[in-house]
Amino acid sequence: MSSTSSRPSERVLLQRVRNQLIDYLEIAASFQAQHDFQAQAPQTHVATEVLEQWADWVSPNWQQELKAPTFSEAERSAITQFQLIWQDTDNKLVRPLPALDYIQLAPAWQQLRAAAEECLRVFMLRGKLSDVEEVIG
Repeated sequence: MSSTSSRPSERVLLQRVRNQLIDYLEIAASFQAQHDFQAQAPQTHVATEVLEQWADWVSPNWQQELKAPTFSEAERSAITQFQLIWQDTDNKLVRPLPALDYIQLAPAWQQLRAAAEECLRVFMLRGKLSDVEEVIG
């Protein structure tokens, strides 16, 4: 894009979404990052945020939205795998969700963390993309 005042292209918007997914996965994949998030925002229920933020970024028809080439086939496959674990975790956990220290003991939460770590590993093969310029390839 040549002008900073023009609207970002669809590809740049998708790159921003991709970067936000990486940010999300960094928290979901690390119990320490979850504790750090809780310390930085004590009024936030981090477990709820971890569940709800994924749903904010990955809609039910995400396959039509999160498309190539911004999302590689490996990344799309990793999203599919994480989505299955996320859905299973969301269905298994009691409501209201317990405090972070307790939910991290739950096997479903541990499985979610491991799945997020694997998904993040796939995304980090390419890392974050530009928030302002289209990345080719």
